[in-house]
Amino acid sequence: MKSLIPISAAAAIVASLTTTATLVVAAQDLPYPKPTVRFTPYYELDTTIRNIVEEKLGYIEATWNNFGIAPVEEKRWNSLTANERDGANMLGFAEGTWDCFINHYDDYSWEELVEKGVAENYEGLGWTRDHWEQSNAVVGVPYTEARWWGQLTDTEKSVANGLCFFEDNWDKKDMNPNPSFFPYPIPDFRYRPWNELNPVTQQVARGRMDYNLEMWNNLGTSLVEKNSFFNLDPDQRAGAMELGFYTHTWDCFMNHYLSYYWSSIHEDLKVAVETLGWNEDMWSDEAEATPPSESKPWSDLTPEEKAAATRLCYFEEIWNERPITDWYDYDTGKNTAVTVDGPLPNDIDLAIFRNTGYAEKERGSVGSSVYTADLGPSSHPLHPLLALGVAVGAFVVFYGAMWLAVTEIHVRQDETSGILC
Repeated sequence: MKSLIPISAAAAIVASLTTTATLVVAAQDLPYPKPTVRFTPYYELDTTIRNIVEEKLGYIEATWNNFGIAPVEEKRWNSLTANERDGANMLGFAEGTWDCFINHYDDYSWEELVEKGVAENYEGLGWTRDHWEQSNAVVGVPYTEARWWGQLTDTEKSVANGLCFFEDNWDKKDMNPNPSFFPYPIPDFRYRPWNELNPVTQQVARGRMDYNLEMWNNLGTSLVEKNSFFNLDPDQRAGAMELGFYTHTWDCFMNHYLSYYWSSIHEDLKVAVETLGWNEDMWSDEAEATPPSESKPWSDLTPEEKAAATRLCYFEEIWNERPITDWYDYDTGKNTAVTVDGPLPNDIDLAIFRNTGYAEKERGSVGSSVYTADLGPSSHPLHPLLALGVAVGAFVVFYGAMWLAVTEIHVRQDETSGILC
């Protein structure tokens, strides 16, 4: 097995800087040891490494915490500038590990893939020269591009491993902290009325994404929101990123996965759309029929249907197609619909995802404790679900003596009722 770390001063620097994880982890099915520094969330990086990834490689927190969207990752090793290559080297990368784990040979020509010996890996994923070179617009991309890791066959996973893909980077796992009960962090910046945006944001939204006041204030009416993140044209995608979106937040909160093929609907997503009554025939663009849930106001949805809609990043105001101006508090400068950190409403039953997991939470882990705060020490930063903290204090004065009695009663909702996740 080849070594990731060149014997260099740069490698020594990284070894001394990385305190939360070792730099590499050997992986039996990967051609190189996994560079764990790249798969470490931004908030866990120390200041020196953050400076390297920002100043030399051009990452920001959002592009570091999501794989495959930073401009630098579109480049092979030999296409990096001297400054970028220096930064990559300081993180322990060399040509082989960068081109495999970061670029996945995407910047290679087909002939170079053949010469490198990885064309057969791409062929195992359904790629051909025509796909790669897009010599025929009808060709499109292979079906595996619309599959999650769990939908790949063992053989497909094996050849993907040879391209340094594994579940986290294939599925583009979101490493951003998410204190909300939504599957991904709430893009709160999108829920400000047009006239409350600063001029720069308005210019990006208008100039790069074709928004205007009407379309911005009425979510779901803009043509750009009909596309998934990677189906946006490059300028629109750059605009979305400039606003603060990335793959998961756009696809969930803006597109609600409506542009996904049925074959891409998997695990908890499939539970969500089927709970709302969709099937493959209705999901088709040509279909005229829609499930009954589509005509229900939010208040008429069952707790299970509300949970399904929540997994698709709907909330009441969006589901009911109310303009942002109806649920924005101009005095506080905040929307009145949802908050970044919860709590989960008591009429949403996320227990429907117990067997599949929920947005990267392990299957079997979906229970009331996930979104119900323990009033003792806890590593989860969420607010209580329906926990009540009642402090009863009484000053009792006895002729010249005083004592304080404080009884704290913590009442938690029974985990078998109401909201589960």
